[in-house]
Amino acid sequence: MVQTAEKREKIGLLGGTFDPVHNGHLAVASYVLETIGLASILFIPAALPPHKTSHVDGLHITSFSHRYTMLEKAIAQHNSFAVSDLEAKRPTPSYSIDTIKILISKLGKQTELYFIIGADAFLEIDTWKQFRELPNVVNFVIISRPGYPPDKVGEVIRQNFPGYTYDPVTETWSYRQGKGAFILKHMEPVAVSSTQIRKKVRDGKEITGLVPQPVEKYIRQQGLYIK
Repeated sequence: MVQTAEKREKIGLLGGTFDPVHNGHLAVASYVLETIGLASILFIPAALPPHKTSHVDGLHITSFSHRYTMLEKAIAQHNSFAVSDLEAKRPTPSYSIDTIKILISKLGKQTELYFIIGADAFLEIDTWKQFRELPNVVNFVIISRPGYPPDKVGEVIRQNFPGYTYDPVTETWSYRQGKGAFILKHMEPVAVSSTQIRKKVRDGKEITGLVPQPVEKYIRQQGLYIK
């Protein structure tokens, strides 16, 4: 993004269903916070879309209030993490471009946003609403995923976002001015998924070490994912 003489606060955005939030989500947030040098990470749980009422495992998506509460508990000890209920206040479906523009109006243009996304999801960005506008309002931090080669990320950028120059040293695609960068980051994958956690709970198995302890306690107390 264009830099000004005024120091801009850098904030990361991490969206998702978070059903439930797990240690992998927190690991990604911590990694990006440190390696990019962000001031904070804002977790943005998605609202329940009307056209998607269940997961691939057949379980209904948990209510927003439960998912939001689990996030609050998960980040309680992280001073640089916060959670937003923005998408719950908007009519679904919630699109990233709309959510980001609302955040900018709230946070102010002095804030520089970094949209955190897995390489698997980024490869499908051309299916998103007004996706070509996104670099006008955010930088992208693309997290590598096994089975998704970095050259595929570059191919998507070349096809959909012309005019970007690639720096192989920093693995960053940047524009001459006025647009956000695409930053590829590599981190050791954390072997945990929300689908795995829901299945373990349903099967009566332990999830200790997969989610923060307060989240595990909340899941048990509320009887989440048992059917």
